[in-house]
Amino acid sequence: MLFWAGGAGHEPSHIGYVGDGLLSAAVSGDVFASPSPRQILDALRRCQSPHGTLLVVKNYTGDVLNFGMARERAATEGIRTAMVVVGDDVAVGREKGGLVGRRGLAGTVLVHKAAGAAAARGEPLERVLEIAKMVSDNLATIGVALSPCYVPGASGEHVRRLRSDEMELGMGIHGEPGYKTMALPPSRELAREMLGMAIATADTDPDRDFVDWAQHDTNNVVLLVNNLGGTSTLELAAFTADIMHQDCQLRVKRVYSGAFMTALNTKGASLTLLRLPGAELDECILGLLDAPATAPSWPACSARPSSQALCANSTRGGSSGKATRLEENSAMARTIRHACSAVIEAEPELTRLDTVAGDGDCGLTLKRTATAVLEALDAGQLPLDPAASTMLALSNVLEDSMGGTSGALYCIFFNALAERISQSTETGIKMWRAGLLAALHQLQEYTPARPGDRTLMDALVPFVSTLAKDDGTLKDAVAAAHQGAAATADMQPRLGRAIYVGSVDQAHVPDAGAQGLVHIFEGILAEE
Repeated sequence: MLFWAGGAGHEPSHIGYVGDGLLSAAVSGDVFASPSPRQILDALRRCQSPHGTLLVVKNYTGDVLNFGMARERAATEGIRTAMVVVGDDVAVGREKGGLVGRRGLAGTVLVHKAAGAAAARGEPLERVLEIAKMVSDNLATIGVALSPCYVPGASGEHVRRLRSDEMELGMGIHGEPGYKTMALPPSRELAREMLGMAIATADTDPDRDFVDWAQHDTNNVVLLVNNLGGTSTLELAAFTADIMHQDCQLRVKRVYSGAFMTALNTKGASLTLLRLPGAELDECILGLLDAPATAPSWPACSARPSSQALCANSTRGGSSGKATRLEENSAMARTIRHACSAVIEAEPELTRLDTVAGDGDCGLTLKRTATAVLEALDAGQLPLDPAASTMLALSNVLEDSMGGTSGALYCIFFNALAERISQSTETGIKMWRAGLLAALHQLQEYTPARPGDRTLMDALVPFVSTLAKDDGTLKDAVAAAHQGAAATADMQPRLGRAIYVGSVDQAHVPDAGAQGLVHIFEGILAEE
């Protein structure tokens, strides 16, 4: 069985590729946010195969983390899985990509098709995984756009715009700024430059020689030209023709042109080359790509799969009833309200920061999450005593409402905090000091982010470290977090989507995730 999950906004990817000969199941999160590990696990439970399940993941931190969490939980239930992480971007070179690596882009659909056809033929899981990796390792994708997309509901004043005579080469599928901004060239010149980056070798561009093009004088390839959402069919066809007319030692065996993986309504396109490995493997991969598929969004499909409704019938661990509603003057309730109100009020500022140096969704995500927490509090769904139950309940709300990389980090932290304080014999500030420090250490087991990487850890680590001291006060801890977040304005990002933003080092704005934590901490301090 072949399985995928990820954020919405890229349709028809990947719901449109569910069908015989392609994906067995797909789960969608919110716009540009990965579904939660629980959602992924629910789908795995319902669609598991006795032969095993291959998870195909685009290389984004939130997707990899949430898939990893779901996969580990599935393993404890005896669900057999394998996982392949697809990174096919060539716009961001090795030096800038750093620890994160290549972004997963439209080439992912070719991995789906080849692996899906292999699975439909009855190949064992190990062979399907081998084919998926073979295709993934030979992909090169680069995009271009006339305008970035943005999360619906974002404040218009903070939306990044290009001039009418500009385009951005290498723009990502979440609106991330690309490799460079350039004047509008003729279509044929643009095709030549993009192809040059896609077929880079150690001699022509050592920072981008991700695929072994130098192995043969002439390479057999599959070409996929992808509409990013707002390009007319006429323009896409003309661009495809201009690519085909280039003289670059490529023998095109198959051409796919259309909307395969969009970025909402972005006016742009991406170019993907799949280098065929040679000899018998060429015919093997081409045969898999040519194999029939009934998925509605795969080109030339002759039938649609029959619909089958799946009833949501799973329950979360723990009590299923409502929590006992404590008096509204509870210190815990007031603290939660102050923290949520602070981050809701800060949404415009956080949106601005993340639009300048990110993908623009941080403020809206934190506002949506804070609103969900307040709604749960008002509905009596948050137990306010003992504290461990409160932290666990908050983690559950965050998992459902937050999504993405930040959602995974917050959930891991709150789960670890709940576990530590539930076992503590201390009370008051001593309990919180030990619990927060233990939760931080547990979180660092799952992420390479550390202070200096321009992430929320630049605020979280100094906050916890300061409070954990014997003489540490909440006021001092908030001040340390504020100082840590402010320092990110002069940092170059090393993790997350912000590494793809070419102008971060010129923007001199703090990291939105770190600044969001500061507002939460300030809200907590206001209650003290």
